Amino acid sequence: MKLWVKIFLITMFFFVIAFAVGAVFLTEKAFSFNREREVESGIREQSVILSSVENRIKSIEQIQTDISTNPLRLSAVVQPLSVYYSSQNVLLALYMDDTAVYSDIPDISDIEQSLLTFRGASVKNYTDTVADGTRFLLVASPLENYPHLTFVYARDISQTDDFRKEISRSYRNVSAVVLLLLGGSIYLLLRHLTRPVSTLNAITAQIAGGDYSKRVDINRSDEFGTLGFNFNLMADSVERSMERKQQFIDNLTHEMKTPLTAISGYAEFLQNVNCSERERVTAAGHLRDMALRLESLSGKLLDLAFMRESQIVMKPCNVADLFESLEKMSPHKLVIHNDTTVINGDETLLLSMLTNLTENAARACGADGVITVRAYDNVIEVADTGHGMESGEIEKVAAPFYRVDASRSRKFGGVGLGLSIVSAIAEVHGARIVIESEVGVGTVVKVVFNQN
Repeated sequence: MKLWVKIFLITMFFFVIAFAVGAVFLTEKAFSFNREREVESGIREQSVILSSVENRIKSIEQIQTDISTNPLRLSAVVQPLSVYYSSQNVLLALYMDDTAVYSDIPDISDIEQSLLTFRGASVKNYTDTVADGTRFLLVASPLENYPHLTFVYARDISQTDDFRKEISRSYRNVSAVVLLLLGGSIYLLLRHLTRPVSTLNAITAQIAGGDYSKRVDINRSDEFGTLGFNFNLMADSVERSMERKQQFIDNLTHEMKTPLTAISGYAEFLQNVNCSERERVTAAGHLRDMALRLESLSGKLLDLAFMRESQIVMKPCNVADLFESLEKMSPHKLVIHNDTTVINGDETLLLSMLTNLTENAARACGADGVITVRAYDNVIEVADTGHGMESGEIEKVAAPFYRVDASRSRKFGGVGLGLSIVSAIAEVHGARIVIESEVGVGTVVKVVFNQN
């Protein structure tokens, strides 16, 4: 299930629950409010009728002294009032103790006990009940001067139920319209908000399929806009990485093709051609040169892989000992100047870095050139008096297999990986490479360490 569908369904579910709870609450609140108004109105009206009944009993009592205990005469007092108020949906009853002397109210036996029991002479009991499908409000109170008599007032308040039903029906209709509009609005909003996700999914699939040039176009100021911007940065990085990888593979293929072709050709020559001893030695020499070149290439590639994979342990390295090892390993004449004591790093990697730098310097300046190695402050530099480089070449020389002069480099056995290894070693040491070069003057490569 898609994200926007989940959000839509969850949102609508909670809105429906909220509307349902709200409908019940508001309907019951409205019903309670109307019921309270009916109760207040009923109590007032019951008091008016009660006063009228009591006044009639008092007036008749002056002639018929037993009226307050005579059920028939009491019934005759209440009946005219009952007929008058019946047109107003009001019913009346009069009880002597617990016995009805007059009543046109439907059976109230279920609530009679609580309705006719009073805590004081001025108390009015009231309740509502459904009888014969009609809701009645019942108000009962004793006569002030005749406490053995209880007057009960009943009024049809079915309109409160009708009002509650009408409110519920109206609320359902309004809720249906509101939910329909709300659902449509949320649907459109979610589709708009999650459209960048669909776009990202589509572009991601295309990039995963190999089309690294694809980018997303999300011009928004929210989190999706930030996500799109960062996604494009990631895609740029992936594309550059894949381009470098492809260039590396292409260059590696090219570099291996030349010596392999030569090895195959000279091997076939030795196998199939009748040649003199001198020709055989020459062919074997070429085979050895090509094999050494492949060996050098494989070694350099292993060094680069080691740089990416290994965890380097840093410790103080004696620069004098490092330069002494370099002089012993190097077949070239080196001029050493050491003005520092220690460099923090891995001695083996630092020696490999210096070896690559001196080999590059030797290829640049040839047999008559001068190679100078210096150490001062937090800098180690290798300088040569070779042919130098143009300014546009300096930024490219650290790329794998790149050569300023390919023919010269092949002549002297180079494979174009020296400065790539130097850059990798410098990176793991937290150092930076600074190259200064002038055509016809020479090149200085500085490794600047951060020893803080």
